[in-house]
Amino acid sequence: MSTPLKYIFSITLLVVLNKSFAQKTILNTSDICETLTEMVKKDQDIRSKIPDDFHKDDGTYSKKEIDSMKIIRTKIDKFNTEKLIELTNEYGWISGERIDCPNLRTWLIFRHSDPKYFDEITELIDKEHNAKRLGDWPYKLIKNHLEGRPH
Repeated sequence: MSTPLKYIFSITLLVVLNKSFAQKTILNTSDICETLTEMVKKDQDIRSKIPDDFHKDDGTYSKKEIDSMKIIRTKIDKFNTEKLIELTNEYGWISGERIDCPNLRTWLIFRHSDPKYFDEITELIDKEHNAKRLGDWPYKLIKNHLEGRPH
């Protein structure tokens, strides 16, 4: 290969590799913190109302109300999952430490994701874990869900 071709090939390779592995810098961390905190809050709020293995039915809600809340939970999970996938693709894994957002439990969003997202999430979290942007503990919690923990 001639020298100019080697040069062009090298530059092209660097651009492609940089695009594949580099993540955008988060410029407005407070907005991202607020967005993710609200997403996790909605996730937890709806779950705290619906009877399940963690919250026994105390008769507060009728079956119709519970069924409606389950529909809302599904919509929240869908929105949250798609938004977190989008943000993670753009910025890499966003932890509370990274954006100075105390007590941020972003991993809960993927832990409550629908199975139709599992392949995409698995690929994404493996990449983020290998790049050291996603810690071992949240990685294992998400993987636990993806590998068969019930909703």
